[in-house]
Amino acid sequence: MPHDLKADHLRELPPQERLIYLKSKLKDWHGKLHKRHLAGEAGLAHAQAHSEAIDHLLRTLLLSLLKKDEELGSLALVASGGYGRGIMNPGSDVDLLFLTSVPSGKVSKRVSEVICELQNTVWDLGFKFLPSTRSITECLNEAKLEPQSRTALFDARLLIGPQELFQKFQDRFRRVCIEKDKEAFFEERRSDITSRHAKWSHTVFLQEPNIKDSPGTLRDYHNLEWIIDAEAGTRSMTELISKRILSRLARRELKDAFNFLHRVRNALHYHDKGNDILTLRFQGVVANEFGYPQKSILRRIECFMKDYYTHTRNVYNHTKSVFEIFELQHDEGQQYGLRSKLTFGLIKKKPKSLDDYTIRDKRLFPRRKTIFEENPNRLIRLFAYCQKYEVSPSPSLRKLIKASWAFIDKSFRMRVENRDAFREILEKKGQVARTLRLMHRCGVLGRYLPEFGALDCLVQHEFFHRYTADEHTLRCIDQLDSLVDDEDPKH
Repeated sequence: MPHDLKADHLRELPPQERLIYLKSKLKDWHGKLHKRHLAGEAGLAHAQAHSEAIDHLLRTLLLSLLKKDEELGSLALVASGGYGRGIMNPGSDVDLLFLTSVPSGKVSKRVSEVICELQNTVWDLGFKFLPSTRSITECLNEAKLEPQSRTALFDARLLIGPQELFQKFQDRFRRVCIEKDKEAFFEERRSDITSRHAKWSHTVFLQEPNIKDSPGTLRDYHNLEWIIDAEAGTRSMTELISKRILSRLARRELKDAFNFLHRVRNALHYHDKGNDILTLRFQGVVANEFGYPQKSILRRIECFMKDYYTHTRNVYNHTKSVFEIFELQHDEGQQYGLRSKLTFGLIKKKPKSLDDYTIRDKRLFPRRKTIFEENPNRLIRLFAYCQKYEVSPSPSLRKLIKASWAFIDKSFRMRVENRDAFREILEKKGQVARTLRLMHRCGVLGRYLPEFGALDCLVQHEFFHRYTADEHTLRCIDQLDSLVDDEDPKH
């Protein structure tokens, strides 16, 4: 929104002229922002510019509706949801809360008139506008009943109005809706991820993904922000590094992915306002717009989608790891949570010990940080343990694996010990696909088998390929595993 908008000027214009003037300004503003996007502006910076412009519009509109020297000390404009995060794509909803100091049904006639006129103006300007008018108590009651309202208000941000009223709201909201039962909030967020991923086949490797709701996309990143805020009291990725919840590499991968996803969503909204489905047609449009240099359109799409799958896989994996870390802390009754009610008071099983690992909570933990430096061959053998004991590498073990990728070279692949361990994994009929997926998630499978590594995030434009080549291969092995009947003596 142009920052030359002035409340005094708008106040002097008749309603119809004011609307025409604002529409003209909006058209000019959209055109300039679109040019910035086409020139390659970063996705996050572009989305923040949208949000800042809408901030200015709403503040100016409110002030223009007030008489000179008039103040409405009982009303605050509060951005919520995605708008509250200060990040708006071109077709995003404008979620706005009119926060009142009294119950919404008892606001004064003057406050009601201002709210009504501001709402009508924003609707007339063509925004996807989702307003609500509530007192603090009404906000809390709604948040306790509806998870979507709870997370939207968790992202609340004051635009204009009494700071004291907004601060009182924030303090009560965090105490009543977050701090009072962190474990319930954690389970709610984990359930959201699980149920949403189920709708999209639990994979980021979709032929036509939803840039907002598919696994590894924006909603996963939002869940990550909500849960680290609730559990660790911060949204700063730098602080998460100091708390050893994230590595520096993970922070960089998350930041790059979030930026990339917003740039893609900006492009989609410019071509089809409000659309979040990255269809086959739009994949070509976006790949061209982003300037991928390959000669044919199919090659440009393949490279673009490989970038998309790489970024979303990073979000998917890091989000899952952070949730695992907090889940373990909940189970152990540590700083950020409480022990599960189902196991509270029961005697905790003693961890099972292996040569270099311990097994706890169905996860494999390293005994020390130097296990792969001492013997790189353990990078294959650990997955045989995962298969045998039906466990998964813990977040701490995955970090060590990632830091040890350089050990997987030609001589590593030629060692008999590693070949034997890998053959052992392949010979466990009915249990192969899950183990190969673990190896793939940890970045080991493609490095140990370069032929499979070449398939990583590879898009193939054929009728039979709904997923990337690596995902298609693993799903084929899934089907082969399902054919094995462990009770049949012939197998």
